[in-house]
Amino acid sequence: MGKLLAGQIQELTRGDVTAPALEQALAKINIRLKVVGRRADGYHLLSMLNCTTDLADDIELAFSDSAEVRLRLEPAGILNEPPERNLAVRAYHAFWRAFDLPETPVGCDILLRKRIPIGAGLGGGSSDAGAVLRILARTFKTFLQVELGLSDESFDHAIVQAALSCGADVPYAYSGGMCIVSGIGEEVTPLPSAELWRGDVGIIVPSTPVPTAAFYALYRANHPNVPATQDRNVRDLKHKGRINLLRLIENDFEPDVLQMAPEVGRALAMAREVFPNSAGLTGCGSALFVLASPSEEGGLSDLERSVSVAGMGFYRCSMSAPSPEA
Repeated sequence: MGKLLAGQIQELTRGDVTAPALEQALAKINIRLKVVGRRADGYHLLSMLNCTTDLADDIELAFSDSAEVRLRLEPAGILNEPPERNLAVRAYHAFWRAFDLPETPVGCDILLRKRIPIGAGLGGGSSDAGAVLRILARTFKTFLQVELGLSDESFDHAIVQAALSCGADVPYAYSGGMCIVSGIGEEVTPLPSAELWRGDVGIIVPSTPVPTAAFYALYRANHPNVPATQDRNVRDLKHKGRINLLRLIENDFEPDVLQMAPEVGRALAMAREVFPNSAGLTGCGSALFVLASPSEEGGLSDLERSVSVAGMGFYRCSMSAPSPEA
């Protein structure tokens, strides 16, 4: 069955080998991140309110007659890792495995244009993987459902499993938009009726990185016991039409990130001097965000100048969501 389907997929894509599919991989910010427990295997249970922005990498995926999956980066050499470890490549293989097919029933060339800062807690790698999965789902959903007799629910479950096999952040990155994210990242509840922030989002990226593995080692040392709790503030969002984002800004990782990278603390102090109620840390990386209302344009420009003089990166963007399926 697998070989038969692989042959059909090759025929399906044969006319499209020169037409790349395009998708944006959107950077995310964690408006809220609460640690609500720890599993027996060491993974932390989280309660998050996430939103994607229009700061994005670009993905081009072109099917090829080759059996290989080839990756090209722009700018060249920006990622210091073998191609097979790149999350975009891993997502391509994971998609086919989720349907019990060979990892490469059809080859492809992936062009990845990196714009999202690396290792800053903005989910760039996960977003690249999510974008690849969206392209593949959009291209092959109907075919796979018909051939395998899958319901929409079964197909979506397979995609979530493929995403989760690439990393805990990838199921959310596949969905994007404003979502409640819980568990270790695999439980994603979209909030389609929630209004996105109407002003600008300023993202500050200090030069000091916060490596994920090193951070979690520090966090476990600082917090040997993590009691199981509930985050009612996020739980109740499922039943609200309007959400006050400013009241939800909180990140339980903040003290530990600041202990590990004092430069992040200096950046956060600079941001909160201008935006005392709308600045926060995102994820467990070095990046932080500011939500600026349309009337606070001048303050955001002043902050941009200050952090740029201090040698930090600054990105002005807006909240956004992936385009709906074609």
